Amino acid sequence: MCFRDRLFAACYDALNWGVEGRVATYRRYTAGQTWGDVLEIGGGTGANLPYYPPDVRLTVVEPNPHMVMRLRRKAQRVRREINVVSGVGEELAFAEASFNCVVTTLVLCMVEDLERVVSEARRVLMPGGSFFFYEHVVSPRCAGRKWQDRLNPAWNFITTGCNLNRDIAGAINNAGFRSVDVTAFDLSIGMPITIPNIVGIAAS
Repeated sequence: MCFRDRLFAACYDALNWGVEGRVATYRRYTAGQTWGDVLEIGGGTGANLPYYPPDVRLTVVEPNPHMVMRLRRKAQRVRREINVVSGVGEELAFAEASFNCVVTTLVLCMVEDLERVVSEARRVLMPGGSFFFYEHVVSPRCAGRKWQDRLNPAWNFITTGCNLNRDIAGAINNAGFRSVDVTAFDLSIGMPITIPNIVGIAAS
């Protein structure tokens, strides 16, 4: 891992501090609704850990070892038992139908292959399972998309891989889930700036 990955892990919580109160509702809607055997793809520093029900059996996949250190410390602070697996969402090291629920929050913007990660999420879900997601996405407005396209190269570099202009809803809708329920909205990160977001559940 390069210095940028270490720096991003060290600064991640501080960078999110200003908006975390605004996204808590969506963490409850995703992580907070899970049950049984649960997989979180891209656990980061553990922002979702306080929201999981106490009886779930939680596995977290995270590729950045500097994030993993903070994730483990967060788990200890909130007294949450977790199984941490080093890996990427494109190649999940689990058999088909291994989990009742899969969760991603603000991570599909950063993966190398969006469609493959969503396909892997569907593969490891048991029949009747749910994929819970909360993500920022490409703007539905032409002017917004143009600004995202212009800003994306610099933003991608600064954040070690985050993309502003991904059609994540489209990728989930096209992944072959039995049903997909998506709510789109604009999240304010300080007036007058808003970012297009989606939150939802895809059923296997």
